[in-house]
Amino acid sequence: MDTRRIGTILAILLTIVYLAYIVSIPLGLVTHRLEVHEVALAAALLVGVWFAASPYSITDFSIGADGVSARLDRTEAKQRALESELRALQVALSGLVTKYEWDHLRRLAGEGSVPARFRQDGKLQLELERLDAMGFVEPVDSKRGLNAMREDHGHAYEEFDLTRYVRITQAGREYLRLREKL
Repeated sequence: MDTRRIGTILAILLTIVYLAYIVSIPLGLVTHRLEVHEVALAAALLVGVWFAASPYSITDFSIGADGVSARLDRTEAKQRALESELRALQVALSGLVTKYEWDHLRRLAGEGSVPARFRQDGKLQLELERLDAMGFVEPVDSKRGLNAMREDHGHAYEEFDLTRYVRITQAGREYLRLREKL
């Protein structure tokens, strides 16, 4: 059972006891009556218990010449909404690129050469074109573009350095940073 539920149950029980006491005074069922300040203290305690059981929290509290003031905030509801939005962002970021495209981005973000092999089915070309369309990579040679890989290596299955044909953009680096952070 969570603390908010326990607090609510305690608040309800205290409210019942308090109201029973107040009702029993005019009925003559109370032989020893509490003083006014004791009743006020009990009421303040009751308000405090109800407040503790509520989803609100105090963000600003002041006592001054103008009296007592407090600003309340629904932090729990806001936190749930933020957690929900964060989870949606996690799903969106993780599903934006395939695991193969993710691997290309990570390797291109690193230092040194990135070994690759041109495939006859054009899968590497398609993955890089998709990353280029999202702005995460860009061709090194703006005139030949990504087709330069096919022109240079489409006839042979030799390994080549992918960094000679494509580089990661700032947006690609930012995507990696955000995805790793989430």
